Amino acid sequence: MAFEVYRPRSSGENSVAITKHHIRIGNRLASQLKGDYVEVAYDKETNKLRVKGVDEGGMKVTKSKIGARGIFNYFGIGEVKGSFAAEYNAGDNAVFVDLNKKK
Repeated sequence: MAFEVYRPRSSGENSVAITKHHIRIGNRLASQLKGDYVEVAYDKETNKLRVKGVDEGGMKVTKSKIGARGIFNYFGIGEVKGSFAAEYNAGDNAVFVDLNKKK
């Protein structure tokens, strides 16, 4: 009998999960964003999301999650779901999510 070992993914990975209603930022990336509020932008040409930490305004990040149903509808990306590669840029205080690179 061949056993396969289950190894849970680290919640600290550099990834962002897109679900039906939320953007869930990995713990490592979320801890690097300064502040509890973010603004979300989308680049149609490159199919990338930018989640940028802001001091005021923006959307509240709760437990590394952003309520994003309105964002998905606004940008027309509601069909996108899964876990995606992401990178933090300290100069911009932003996480860039490549929606072309599913993990």
